[in-house]
Amino acid sequence: MTPLTEPLLQLAQAWRAATRGSRRQVAIAFVAAVTLAALFVARHGTTRSRVGAAVAIGLSLVGAIAWRLAERRRLSDPTRIVRGLARRFDPARAERALRALSLLRGADESRADGTSTELARLHVARALAQLPSQEIVERAARIAVRIGAVAIVAGVCVLGVTLANAWSVLEGADVLVARQGKAPVAMTWLDDLEIVARPPEYLHQPEHHELALLPMMVPYGTVVTVRGVPAHPGRRLLLSDGENEVPFVDDGAGAQVARWTVTRTTALRTVARFGQVVIPEPEAMPVESIPDAAPVVTLEGAPKTLMLVEQTEDLPIRYEASDDHGLREVHLVLRSGAREERRVLARLDGEQTSDKGGMVLRLRDAFFRRAHAPVEITVEAKDNDPLTGPKWGASPAITVVPPDVGEPEARRLEALRKLRDALVDSLAWRLSNAPAAADGAAARTAHASDERARASDDEKLLDDTTSQSYGGVRVPDRLRAMLRGQQQKTRAAVDADARAPSPAAHAAAVHATERWVLVVDAIIRGLGVRDSRESAKQLADVADDLALGASQLGQAGAADADARGRSVRRMDAATTVLGGGSRQLEHLGSLGQDLGEIVEADLLRVKRARDGDDATHAELAARDLAARLREPDPSFGARGRVGRAGGESGGGRGTPGEDGDNSGDEVDRAQQEAEQDLEQLAQDHAGEIAKMEKALEDATSGDELKELREEAKKHAQAIREAVREMPTVGLGSDSWTSKGAASRDLAEQMARSLEQSHPDEAVQSGRSSLGALDEAKKMLQRGSWLEDPTGQEGKRVDEARRKLDAEEKWAEEALRQMRQRAAERAASQLRQGGEDEGKLADRAHDLGDRSRDKGSLPQKAVESIEDAERAAREAAQALQQGQADKGLERQREAQRDLEAARQQLQGDDETGQGSPPRGENEDDHSTAPGKVDLPKPGEHKGPEDFRRRVVQGLGQPSSGSLKDAVRRYAEGLLR
Repeated sequence: MTPLTEPLLQLAQAWRAATRGSRRQVAIAFVAAVTLAALFVARHGTTRSRVGAAVAIGLSLVGAIAWRLAERRRLSDPTRIVRGLARRFDPARAERALRALSLLRGADESRADGTSTELARLHVARALAQLPSQEIVERAARIAVRIGAVAIVAGVCVLGVTLANAWSVLEGADVLVARQGKAPVAMTWLDDLEIVARPPEYLHQPEHHELALLPMMVPYGTVVTVRGVPAHPGRRLLLSDGENEVPFVDDGAGAQVARWTVTRTTALRTVARFGQVVIPEPEAMPVESIPDAAPVVTLEGAPKTLMLVEQTEDLPIRYEASDDHGLREVHLVLRSGAREERRVLARLDGEQTSDKGGMVLRLRDAFFRRAHAPVEITVEAKDNDPLTGPKWGASPAITVVPPDVGEPEARRLEALRKLRDALVDSLAWRLSNAPAAADGAAARTAHASDERARASDDEKLLDDTTSQSYGGVRVPDRLRAMLRGQQQKTRAAVDADARAPSPAAHAAAVHATERWVLVVDAIIRGLGVRDSRESAKQLADVADDLALGASQLGQAGAADADARGRSVRRMDAATTVLGGGSRQLEHLGSLGQDLGEIVEADLLRVKRARDGDDATHAELAARDLAARLREPDPSFGARGRVGRAGGESGGGRGTPGEDGDNSGDEVDRAQQEAEQDLEQLAQDHAGEIAKMEKALEDATSGDELKELREEAKKHAQAIREAVREMPTVGLGSDSWTSKGAASRDLAEQMARSLEQSHPDEAVQSGRSSLGALDEAKKMLQRGSWLEDPTGQEGKRVDEARRKLDAEEKWAEEALRQMRQRAAERAASQLRQGGEDEGKLADRAHDLGDRSRDKGSLPQKAVESIEDAERAAREAAQALQQGQADKGLERQREAQRDLEAARQQLQGDDETGQGSPPRGENEDDHSTAPGKVDLPKPGEHKGPEDFRRRVVQGLGQPSSGSLKDAVRRYAEGLLR
């Protein structure tokens, strides 16, 4: 701007001064309106809305600044000043001024077309002086006032909208500047908070209430309920941990509720969601999740390692399991390699938090017998967590290292061989130390002392040999009985020789010793054959595993190092087991040595094939070995149980004593015959009892039964009336009410038996009911200060017993009379039964003599047979005299003695599969000492239900030789 155009500059400055305020107000109002609208748009929270709002605000600011810059630029050019300001007020003068300005080229110089500079300057000055500057400024001021007023009104409107929606505007601003979906400024969304934490139902814990956002420690699965009144209605509120969200819902009472299931430690916070953006509350509630821990299980003695072959006693398993909330199951877990077996020790209701108990694991357990790798024994407990699923807790392990296949059997045979050698030494001594007739008393005394000492030593060695466990293997009961019988015969002969020395007595002692040696030798040979066969069959399974490993090795590619490694390890393990088994087979007699050499030879074949990387031929060699071991016959000349020799020969006849059942041995044959005779005798005698009972039943008149039935109905009603005051349900086995309830049930059974015309059963039930009342009376007397402070209960029991005793005596008398009349009608059948019973007694006598003479049965079994013989003869005499009741009673006594003799022959230690689970409160202090709590009477109704089932079962008609014994046993249970 030059001095010539200075008036235009003054006009522009005056115009700016007059309009500056209004222009600023318009700009502010414009930016405020755009910003307000943008913040409302930004509340939608979407990316588009937020970007659009930010762009709008930015553009409004840029526009305001650009407008100011453009105005300043417009008022800095004379031509633009004239056009922008003067033309609107005086167009003619403005045009004249513009034409005048066109004569100048700038810097007060005229144009180069020949115009005079002085004239041009004069013309411009006069033209500018004619412009209505004062009017322009005044009019601009007036327009500015009006525009400013409008801007102020607009600004006031914007401010009013902002104040009316202040929280929304703040929300929009917060959402607009959010980063990663979270607004930077926290806001309060809920008032009057109430927090309720409800643990899972299976924990049975009370709810926890809070009125503020305080830190909480709650079990896993707890439902946390947050309730509050919205501080700003209309917002979408959620409960969030930063990753997951749960919406608040209206509870119908003006508040909103959200429920959060606690699955991990976190911090809960209320947030309001605006599209993709959340605005959190300033305070969070830390929530620590307490997980349902796995059960803790302890196993007594674990961890430890046991060598199975060195164990002489079964393994006691005692455990204690506990859980923070509840247990469901406890298992005994056996693992060996890839094999696993689980056995249930306890099933619980999920409420009990601890359990302890145990069992006895037999050394000859089937799992041990099939395992060739170390066996890990653990106890595992399962909890009751229904949310994440039951969790198992495991105890430390007891590792049992199994012996080589056949090693326990080899140790047992070695012990029997030592026994045989000791007996051979005793036999040699007796053969070389025969007493001479000329020996004096001192020599005979010394000889007798030596005889007894040797016999005692041999007996002790026999006891040690037969009672010891060899890695879980014992001498079978049947063979033990055979050895014991021979020992008793030898001891009797030695004692006779010691008491009265003579050549004949000494010869009898020598003969008994010889026979004992032969029996032991036969047992050694028989066990050797049997053990060799069984060990070979076990090794056959291992050979199959070796073949499978070779097959997998052949199928595995050269690049599959893992598969080849697994196959090689499998083959190595099987080879180790087969090698150890072959070494043990060599100690099991000639058959074992034969089979052991076969194993060694085939293992060499497998090794050669493996060394040549020929998996196919290694597999063929292993399968050939497995097939050969499954036919464990001698390679040459001997015949096995399957009726042929091994593939190396064409078969042949076996040699005596090499057969597994030892049938060529005289003593073994005698024992088998005695066992068969005893079994047959017991069966025939049971049939004889049933025949006598049937004879008496058929001899009972139908009219008598009808008459008895009519009379019995009255007495049955009297019986029920007698025990009507007795309790119906017992309050525990240690209270008199349990005996009273048992007596009531037994009396009811007595009444039903009378109504069904079974007086014998009624008498038995009546006696049991009276016994239960007597026990109830004793309990009342012991605890009268607590059980019966007034004495009324004792009087009730006495009254019931008095009435029931009379009814029981009537039933006994009715039964006696009915039996007497039936016996008179069946006199001929009873006499015949007596003769038959006498014949059975003769058979028992012969069996006892043979068994005692040959030592084929244990001494206790022989004594039971002799007791049965005496009872049978008394029964025969009573039956022949028509005394039916006495005869039947003696018959049943004889049958019990025969059953006792049979029990002496049962139970082979070789075949146990492990004891069943047991609690530590059982009365077996040798296996599982200790105590566990028993259910209280109100907690467990099993005994009451069991008692009722037994009573109902006793109410059914029954027959058979053992029905009375069964009845007495069952009624004893009820007591």
